[in-house]
Order: sequence, then structure tokens, then C-alpha cells
Amino acid sequence: MVKLILVRHALTVDNQKSRLSGHIDSSISEEGKEQIDKITNYLKDFDIDKIYTTTSSRTKDTVKKLSELKSIEIIEKESLKEISFGDFEGLTFDEIKDKYPKEFQEIRIKYKPGLIPPFYVDLPKTFDEIIESEKKYLAAYDKHPFRTDINYFFKAIYNILFKKARSK
Repeated sequence: MVKLILVRHALTVDNQKSRLSGHIDSSISEEGKEQIDKITNYLKDFDIDKIYTTTSSRTKDTVKKLSELKSIEIIEKESLKEISFGDFEGLTFDEIKDKYPKEFQEIRIKYKPGLIPPFYVDLPKTFDEIIESEKKYLAAYDKHPFRTDINYFFKAIYNILFKKARSK
């Protein structure tokens, strides 16, 4: 039987600062180095055949000790890379909050929309396009919350599976 073990990268310097770093390469923090030792020790007796990782140093550094211990080559896959945060890359949540229009902050607090953000439906590339996408989503959500989430869910799945939509 095939078992898949998923491991998130260790804590990074950007994680500690609450800085979004989807495609930005952030180094492992001191606490992250301790996490690497713990996960390596935990997984040392597991039967592991392959190790896949993204191309970012934080993911490779997280599994490097385990790879060396098990004598397994790390297979890098660009397709496993985290989502890009676009114009939000490198910003903290406070910096985003300052940049994000107050009217949308209030609307977001009011609605707390479902799990499907408009990103994979509209595929915005700039901050202004993100705002327009949010406006469109929230206007639809205001009128028909459940139907909007269902529509966005299927549109997102369609874009991901058939149009191969990915964050850049």
C-alpha cells in the first residue's frame, strides 16, 4: 500500500514576521532548524522511498537532513510551489491591511465569505485587479451567498483542471 507523508516546510524568518512569502525565498529560522531536527528524528524509522519538494530553499532545507540520513535524492518539482501572493508578496498582514481599502475591510468582516476566494476564478495579476475581483465576488455573495460559493467553486475547479490555472 502506498503511503503519502506530507510535511510543511519548517518555520522561516518571514513566517515569524507574518510576512507572505509564497514565491519569495525565505530562510529557515532558528526555531525552524529545531523543527527540522524533530521531524527528521520522527521520520527516521519510516519506510520512505522518495522525497519530493518545491524548488524553494525553505522546502529543500526542511528535508535535507532526512534525505541524507536515508540516502534518498530530493526530487524538486516546480509544480509543487506555493501559491503566489502577487502584489502581496513580501508584505505583512498589517501592511496589507493598510493598503487594502477600508470599505473592503468592513465588508469582509461583515460577510466572512466562504472558502473559495475569487483568485482562481478571475486570476487577477495586480493589486487593483484583486480589488476588482473582490468587489465582483462580494457583490454576488451579497445577493446569493450559497449560489455564489457554488459557482465560484466550480469555476475555480474548471480553471485549475482544464485551463491549468496556477499562481505565478
